Amino acid sequence: METPVQRPQPPAAPAFAQQWHWQGGLTAAYASEAGSGHARNEDCCSHVPSAEHPGFCGVADGVGGGAHGEIASSVLLRHCARAPKEIYGDPAKLLDWLNRGDSKVREAIARRTDQTGAATLAAAWFPTQRTAYLLNVGDCRVYQLRPRNRTRGHGGRYAIEQLTVDQTYASFAQQPPPNGQPDDPARMVGTGAVGTPPVVKAQLRDQELLLLCSDGVHRFISDEEIADLVSRGLGAGGSLEGVCDALVRAARRNGSQDDASALLVLRRPWFASLRSIAGGIARTWRGQDRQR
Repeated sequence: METPVQRPQPPAAPAFAQQWHWQGGLTAAYASEAGSGHARNEDCCSHVPSAEHPGFCGVADGVGGGAHGEIASSVLLRHCARAPKEIYGDPAKLLDWLNRGDSKVREAIARRTDQTGAATLAAAWFPTQRTAYLLNVGDCRVYQLRPRNRTRGHGGRYAIEQLTVDQTYASFAQQPPPNGQPDDPARMVGTGAVGTPPVVKAQLRDQELLLLCSDGVHRFISDEEIADLVSRGLGAGGSLEGVCDALVRAARRNGSQDDASALLVLRRPWFASLRSIAGGIARTWRGQDRQR
């Protein structure tokens, strides 16, 4: 199940070192909003076992309409999150686990209807704090964002790189079905059309992020705008959740009528000087004050 994101409460001033000096590793947050075309959000987001200690993160975009897409996306992410930890760093076993998810989705939908439903996927498993194994099916994406000037921390600009390749009819040079479009997803989970997606290994250094998002976000925001929103949000002391909200809102402003989801994973430094810690806390407080 996806874990609700809790905004951190500011520690008492005398406890800076005890509360903040040791904190590091991965932290995650997401935002997801239903599109204007239907009342029910068929996207699903997950960070398991928690936002502060994610071992798995995923975004799934339901396909099929009605409740079918919602069922497909939620069942798929629950299955992905249950992968045994010993396979997190094994690409072949991750692919096998994903293929098992195809039957799980079909079975879940068959219990409710004789119609079909499916989901596209962007997923990340973290065998270590520094390493992620990424899988995507269809047109959900994973990006990596790196600080251009690490000495300035979150006050600097971020560079962005797309790590996954959309699996569309155009990318496979295939003819789309009747009423389909070349940029529609050609691979999905739940209809026996998973294929053999590549497993991408990514290394995360301190202050780097992964962005997992559905096409309701990335089709309406350029890479440069994504990097700008992340840079401005974190540079102003905003929370990860706030930056995800900003990405979803920007997609809406740019014309997205689809369900829109953005999930960010940040690798925090394990150690920092007390001076930089205090500055980071102050920026976080300012960001929370603006959100109240």
